[in-house]
Amino acid sequence: MPEHVVNATLEPLDLIGPEIRLVTPLPQEGEGYCVFEARVPQGVFVPIHAHDDRETFYIMSGEIEGLLETEWRRFGAGEVFDVPGGAKHAFRNVSTTDVLLLVITTMALGRFFQSVGRPLSEVPPGPPSSDTLQRFTQASLAEGHWLGSVDDNAAVGISLSFS
Repeated sequence: MPEHVVNATLEPLDLIGPEIRLVTPLPQEGEGYCVFEARVPQGVFVPIHAHDDRETFYIMSGEIEGLLETEWRRFGAGEVFDVPGGAKHAFRNVSTTDVLLLVITTMALGRFFQSVGRPLSEVPPGPPSSDTLQRFTQASLAEGHWLGSVDDNAAVGISLSFS
């Protein structure tokens, strides 16, 4: 019987706002699914985007708003926000507390998260720098992800104004 290994000792990673920690093994090759724990601090959002990989978000605590294509919906503890591969989606924490999630996705997307995530201990306070955002954008586009423009985000109620 294969041994189940939980990688909860790995340092959390910052994904330009949300913080993730891998909780299942993630080999460098192969297919299948992996699980991350995620913390989405209050006020943090993920702009509209799409990728071929399915993502399923199980809300453990707090409330989050999820956008699937053109419809926003509120999800609370015990609910599931399921995003099929290729669907345009976004999410935002508009509550007054952090939101804790389990994220179930493909190993390919998990490896992408690990490649672009920054160790939380190395992330300076404040918003990400333009260089950090540019590296994240370039890596996303290189993977074939679709990233919404400023206008695409404004059309669904997300402001990407950078001060």
